[in-house]
Amino acid sequence: MSPKVADEHKEARRKQILAAAVRVFTRLGYQAATMKDVVEESGMSRGGVYLYYGSTERMMLDLIGETDEEVAGMPKLARPDRPVWETIEQLMRHLAGGVTKGAAGMAPVFYEFFITAWRKRTYETLMESRYDQNVSAVVRLLEEGARRGEFQPRVSLETIARMLFSFHDGMQIHAIQFGDRRTDTRGQTEGMLAALRHLLGVQDKEEQP
Repeated sequence: MSPKVADEHKEARRKQILAAAVRVFTRLGYQAATMKDVVEESGMSRGGVYLYYGSTERMMLDLIGETDEEVAGMPKLARPDRPVWETIEQLMRHLAGGVTKGAAGMAPVFYEFFITAWRKRTYETLMESRYDQNVSAVVRLLEEGARRGEFQPRVSLETIARMLFSFHDGMQIHAIQFGDRRTDTRGQTEGMLAALRHLLGVQDKEEQP
């Protein structure tokens, strides 16, 4: 087996284990899930799973890392043939679609993990670093719109980026607790887009320099 094939095999195995972990975490929650649960869900041997992961905690950290990679790639969404504002609208509505899943997805599991980590102060540095990096990724996307002359922001782009994360997290928690309909996820998202358009000072094409 060539090194490339071996690496691809290892990565496929790792993803198989993480997919099993997602199903277990979603079904049982992070605190209640055990390595035994993940081993049984994966269909692999105990030794095969432990070759890659020694704890459910390590699995969670890798799942969080994959989510962070998606956020870090956000500035790349700004295509030269499409206004940045349209990209932001599409992104916000896509995120709202994820929120509507409420308690059915991994969101409650992530919040459960971070709340536990916060109480233990185990991952304080990690949590702060993630927050700063995620805010920075959004800022870079907004900066591209400003650079193109699409935006004339009324407040700092960093403040707007932090507002977006606070809005999304707050709405996600409410959707988990009260459901999508009572939270009015779509209505809130459209309201936030209207507020965001004002704060960014979105310029119509004829107004752009």
